[in-house]
Amino acid sequence: MQLLHLSWCDVQLLAEELADKIVCSGFQPDLIVAVSRGGFHPARILCDQLDFRRLASLQVEYYKGIGETREEPEIVFPVNADVKGLNLLVVDDVADTGGSLVAVRNYLKELEAETIMIATLHYKPGSVYEPDFFVGETRAWIVYPWEPREAILGFHSGLVAEGKVNDEELVTKLLDLGFKRRDIQRYLNL
Repeated sequence: MQLLHLSWCDVQLLAEELADKIVCSGFQPDLIVAVSRGGFHPARILCDQLDFRRLASLQVEYYKGIGETREEPEIVFPVNADVKGLNLLVVDDVADTGGSLVAVRNYLKELEAETIMIATLHYKPGSVYEPDFFVGETRAWIVYPWEPREAILGFHSGLVAEGKVNDEELVTKLLDLGFKRRDIQRYLNL
């Protein structure tokens, strides 16, 4: 599996580029909606870049682990704002399978939002939904800077499921996947 590791600086630069695309499009949202959890940081950066203060959120659950999804995405926490008649900019980190974005879009349509535009930092070509705005395109599994523990533990579980590996082999495999030794030691207590 190919991984794309991003730093906070990488995310900042991607979000700035995403903001420029939104401005160039002429779209002016009434409200930005972050899709929890991955969309929190990009949405907040976009608020800064677009000089925008109205930020709401909702949470959808779809992934159970790395590359493992539930049967259907589920809105587990509804949007915390009245969106009826508003132009929304929905922000998430990645359009991976696209299932979560379709669920969010349908949910917000049911709440009678006027316009729903979706922005992500990344788009994966196999996604069933292409966001209105995105800046990176990749087929790799993305490791964002806000999820090192989650990613390491997810890959650890996968490697352990493949067969018995000792701590040294596990560290070598995780290092080969691009994880930092410091993070491996911290999150696996090695």
